[in-house]
Amino acid sequence: MITLKQITILDKSMPECNALSVTKEQDNFVAPNIISLAQAYDTEKAFATGDGEARAKAYAIYENDTMVGFIMYGYFPPEPDETEETAFSTTEYVYYVWRLLIDVKYQHNGIGKEAVRQVMEEIKTKPFGDARYCYVSYEPSNIGSQTTFRNYGFQEDGRVLDGELVARYLI
Repeated sequence: MITLKQITILDKSMPECNALSVTKEQDNFVAPNIISLAQAYDTEKAFATGDGEARAKAYAIYENDTMVGFIMYGYFPPEPDETEETAFSTTEYVYYVWRLLIDVKYQHNGIGKEAVRQVMEEIKTKPFGDARYCYVSYEPSNIGSQTTFRNYGFQEDGRVLDGELVARYLI
């Protein structure tokens, strides 16, 4: 059984979360979990909504009692100018599945698919506020992520952000 447990940078399970790894070929696909958590709770950055509260949730992914992965999403404010360096919308808030990492020992077992399903069910409740879309981006060579998100219903919109394909899902 796959479950998600919210995790913070101060959580006692952080050493276990930081030990999760991917194959050498996948290293450039996803940031280390410690970096992801630091970004999730950094209220000085663009993923804060201006009221001092970070709008991100990070989860450790468990298969039964074993931590097997990490997933994180955020809620982003409108951007004044849409460029390759900015977020995804000029006029409205959006959700963004920001990170997904399944440990190398547990890949290809449907864990990522189930974690995305659970996170998307939460995003559909609009926990941080209203938005029409949820976005994700991934390296063109990251076939695993492409397959996982396309199978859920994300569609690439033709944009490239920092070399990654952008896909969106109508919430």
